[in-house]
Amino acid sequence: MKILICFISVFIFSPQSYSQAEIKTMFYNVLNFASAPPDDRLQSLNTILSSYEPDLFMVCEVESQKEATDILNYAFQYTSASMRQSPFLFNTSGASLIHQVVYYDNDKFTLEATHQIKTNVRSINHYTFELKINSKGKLEVFVAHFKASKGLSNENERTFEAQQFIDYISKFPPETNILLAGDFNIYSSAETAYQTLLNGTNALDLIEPIDSPGNWNSNSSYASIHTQSTRVSNSEFDDFGAGGGLDDRFDIILMSDAIDTKKNSIGYIDNSYKARGNNGNCFNNAISNNDCAGLYSSQLREALYKTSDHLPVVAELSIDEPFLATKHSTNDNLLLFTQGNIIKHQLE
Repeated sequence: MKILICFISVFIFSPQSYSQAEIKTMFYNVLNFASAPPDDRLQSLNTILSSYEPDLFMVCEVESQKEATDILNYAFQYTSASMRQSPFLFNTSGASLIHQVVYYDNDKFTLEATHQIKTNVRSINHYTFELKINSKGKLEVFVAHFKASKGLSNENERTFEAQQFIDYISKFPPETNILLAGDFNIYSSAETAYQTLLNGTNALDLIEPIDSPGNWNSNSSYASIHTQSTRVSNSEFDDFGAGGGLDDRFDIILMSDAIDTKKNSIGYIDNSYKARGNNGNCFNNAISNNDCAGLYSSQLREALYKTSDHLPVVAELSIDEPFLATKHSTNDNLLLFTQGNIIKHQLE
């Protein structure tokens, strides 16, 4: 019996060839990183990040370049993604010694430029990213940390910070893709700072991915979107951070309406905005408490409890084009045909 055997080479490529891609964003106040206890917060942060795997990770309250680098080196151990850190921008406003930093997937973004908007307390950091897609779309990312505490003087300071931001973006065209993420320390949607952010410029509107106006402070009606405090008491943490349990909504991601209304290739993915770790049943409680059980696991909530008195907030964006980057792969030990790849043998 004669059998003809043919070997035909198959070329396998591994680009991300999806018709639509996604960007996962996360903002997190990491609480005096790293002087606040406990000492193993990098491990806990790795647990938190691995549960979501953000492409764009925006943080505040990093104390120095060393701590920023430690986060890059040790908090992304779960992934083989090509994560990068933005340049460390020292605060040029006031005397605050805690700073904002951004981490990003280098296969999806190119960081083109960084700037700072001066205020009286903490500068607002600005990062211009080019997406690695054919159209080379841009994403303008701002990370802020507004003045804390109640009282008219603090509210006025937050309003000033918001106005500085609005004045800065007023020169941008209406179709600009903007993300503004931060710990805004705002207690109610009626606060002037919040209204300034949403209504400060006619040409370029900012919107909230979720429509939740109201008095967020100590109001159980907003329990599912509260982000601070993850702890009932801070005595276990050398008095760093706040106690009182979850009863405030300080941490927010805003975006330009160009994203929400899909005027270009970038759009917000409905229902993706979350206070991560908040199961909606933790009002005035510690996030790690058994009574706060639900979708988010006890392991994640314990890591959140240890890492900060804030919860991270997340939101996802859709891109109407695939990313140009390819998955990391190796071509070692490939099969090599020296005289072509179609051969014949006879088997008797």
